[in-house]
Amino acid sequence: MFDLERNTQTVGVDQPGGGSKIIVTIAPGERVNTIGVLGMDADSITVTASNGGVQVYSATEDLRIREVLDHYMYAYKPWSTRASFVRFDLPPFTDVAITITITKHTSGVKCGSVVVGTYAYIGDTQFGADSDELNFSTITRDPYGNSSALIPRRAVPKTTQRLLLPKHRVNDVRAVRTALNAVPALYTALDESKDGYFDLLLILGIYKKFGITPINEVEAEVNIELEEI
Repeated sequence: MFDLERNTQTVGVDQPGGGSKIIVTIAPGERVNTIGVLGMDADSITVTASNGGVQVYSATEDLRIREVLDHYMYAYKPWSTRASFVRFDLPPFTDVAITITITKHTSGVKCGSVVVGTYAYIGDTQFGADSDELNFSTITRDPYGNSSALIPRRAVPKTTQRLLLPKHRVNDVRAVRTALNAVPALYTALDESKDGYFDLLLILGIYKKFGITPINEVEAEVNIELEEI
């Protein structure tokens, strides 16, 4: 869960009374204000932060979701869970200790990635962003076009986004672009994690394209293409 160059999951420990749990405490050793926990198979998550032994932050989220749009779905649609948890409001203390508790009512709680750091503003995402996948599944066909073998493999999410950036922030964003060259980072297009588009445009990965184009006297356009690890 702390190896951001891999897409594997940490599996939690089954509890004597039932269910399973992952509990970790990390001390970043520097000021941080953002945490992202992704790739979860869990029912709930709690994040607390302590400074000098005093709790200064706590956030809990029920990851179970059930979006009901009609009477049939109300009667028959099964529960599912959200795979991500992102917060931008950690108190930026230098000696903070962050505890993450992830639980599941059954065995097999999992967590894919934990990202802790300081967020950087790179622009306001505009409507028209594209979410797609690189599909590595293969299909074999005979000379008549009939399928003879279909091998399912992972599909890697990717997004293409257009952002607007005030001119006075361009040099800061150029520095961010340089620092993130071939470095995995958590990219979010929206600030509100409960927005219906949040997970669609959430990427933990690298940028494949990061172009900055001055479009007028006061703004630049950022065109960014992201690919998940």
